[in-house]
Amino acid sequence: MSRSADVVVVGGGAIGCAVAYYTARRGLRVTLLDQARRGRATSASAGGLWPVGESVGLGCGVIVHKARHAAGRAPDAPTALPPHFVAFARRSNAMFPGLAAELFEATGIDVEWERTSLLFLLFDDGDESFARSLRARGPVGAEMPAWLDADELARAEPAVSRRARGALRFEGDDQVNPYRLADALRAAACKLGATFLSRAEATGLEVRDGRVVAVATPAGRITCDMVVNAAGAWAAKLGRLAGLELPVRPVRGQIVGTEPLPKLLSACLSTADCYLLQKGHGEVLVGSTTEEAGFEVGVTPQALHALAVGAVRAVPGLESVQVKRAWSGLRPGTPDELPILGPVAGLDGYLNACGHFRTGIVNAPLTGAVVAELAAGVAPSFPIGPFLASRFGGASS
Repeated sequence: MSRSADVVVVGGGAIGCAVAYYTARRGLRVTLLDQARRGRATSASAGGLWPVGESVGLGCGVIVHKARHAAGRAPDAPTALPPHFVAFARRSNAMFPGLAAELFEATGIDVEWERTSLLFLLFDDGDESFARSLRARGPVGAEMPAWLDADELARAEPAVSRRARGALRFEGDDQVNPYRLADALRAAACKLGATFLSRAEATGLEVRDGRVVAVATPAGRITCDMVVNAAGAWAAKLGRLAGLELPVRPVRGQIVGTEPLPKLLSACLSTADCYLLQKGHGEVLVGSTTEEAGFEVGVTPQALHALAVGAVRAVPGLESVQVKRAWSGLRPGTPDELPILGPVAGLDGYLNACGHFRTGIVNAPLTGAVVAELAAGVAPSFPIGPFLASRFGGASS
């Protein structure tokens, strides 16, 4: 069977679905390919929208740092991501209120966007030293994080351990349901005319005279003007089909989910051991490890135990709570922890939308909008020069 499209998006996670949605909104004929691989990055996310927290090294960032520091490959405190990334993440995060309303109107799917804020809990001298260093850097974006003492923390979050000395509060770091977000973006794209092919793998990219002209799948060839690599942890494999070497690798993250509970947490919590957030249906999610385990998507008793211990340290009432599920996903890591976006020199008809590592959910809206602009031949509304693959030197064909 032969098909045609203006744009073929390879990858059906939150990033790929966002690209498909915003591209379809521009009136382009879009085909979205989703192989539904087990362990893709959307599955590794708890849905924290933490543009500031993650940018300064909290959330998954503090856990990444802890793993590297233990291996002797990192300084004493997490380092901040560069200002252009912070600006990108903040702009993308600001799109969520409007996007959530758009998607609900178009599809009836509530993506469960919720204002929460992020609290970094301070338990010891090391936590306090890191918190002071964050405040010494000055405000990240618009606001300085607020310092809560122990009493203020107890009033704000009664379930948090009284052993905590206080917390830093990052306003604007909120949450969403990542599965519902991907589902709503996909459904909205299809309502706008996009074609969704499930269980469809891109097995080849046909390049003619320096341009991608078609995508091969087991179901047939799809001719196109543009292909978008939104293949997550598998982005390097797709790139190689066009002769590209993209430094994207899988980074496993394991997560624990509790049984549904009455309202326990108002904010999302970050500690040196884990992060915690409670979803609308009552489940508390505890994440997440950062492991170089290749494409292995299993869970391990050691990791789950460490997450549970960290969760109980932060919220003692969780000690008697039943675990409902545990799972893992593969984040698309890059050497500098920044996404890879946009075109590649020497190869027309190809765009990257990959390598988002631990910030794919928060950056999905702006990634989708910017890549759609590029696909339509429009100058991007946010500068993507720092995110081009060329920063790695050997990434082009």
